[in-house]
Amino acid sequence: MKKVGFIGYGSMGQVIINAFINSEALKPDQIIISTRTTSKLDNIKKTYPEIDITPDNPTTALKSNLIFLFVGTLDVIDVIEEIIDKTTKNTHIVYISAALDLKMVNNVFNGKITKVMPSLTSEIYEGVSLICHNSEVTDDESEYVNSLFSAIGDYKIVDEVDFDVGADITSCAPAFIAKIFMEFAYKASLNSGFTNQETEQMVIKTLYGTSKLLNDKNLGFNNLISSVATKGGITEEGIKILDDKMPEIFDDLFKKTIEKHEIIKRELEEQY
Repeated sequence: MKKVGFIGYGSMGQVIINAFINSEALKPDQIIISTRTTSKLDNIKKTYPEIDITPDNPTTALKSNLIFLFVGTLDVIDVIEEIIDKTTKNTHIVYISAALDLKMVNNVFNGKITKVMPSLTSEIYEGVSLICHNSEVTDDESEYVNSLFSAIGDYKIVDEVDFDVGADITSCAPAFIAKIFMEFAYKASLNSGFTNQETEQMVIKTLYGTSKLLNDKNLGFNNLISSVATKGGITEEGIKILDDKMPEIFDDLFKKTIEKHEIIKRELEEQY
């Protein structure tokens, strides 16, 4: 039986592979991994000796029908060119580079291709993975990939045109959210007798509780705000400041991230 292949074992590769195993979406003996620096695989091989480890990417392709490429954006095409002779009509390639369009990959691999944008939160089986399959991927194949990611969080099938902003929402957002609340906690510490460490812990616990309320009670943002920001109260005054300042900040944020997506795409088009 063919294995599920993984090429690359960087930070996201480690998160997703370990999440697949720990969630029992994949068994260790179903997996074959190759990566440039094989010493990175010492710990996972020690924990799961059944995993097949090889430093040879073509061997991974030869032994797999489904191949995940957890390599940098600029390396995706090079890796495909390296393994192309070992692929078949049944080979299904999955890659996680949001800026790399399916048509670019299709230029070097005319077959089954899926683009996925997972989130760091997949490590704790939360968050949303964005998925876009090309027309060569069959229903059974798409359902299998979808099922893997549903085991480590939610997934959403999206049109490729929405991948950039979708990635900002799901993949970049943990960093954006952390930055916003880091500043909130810091300013709170400056205006109180609390240390910055104390305010960060209070904010983290409050953020966690707020997220659970929004999710578990199926509350909308407006409903939660109205339940806390009573008319004439203190929270309402803070909301007024946010209403005044935040729209421009997020306009600028999306303007800048979308601009960066376009720059990277143009660079990739010139290269490929």
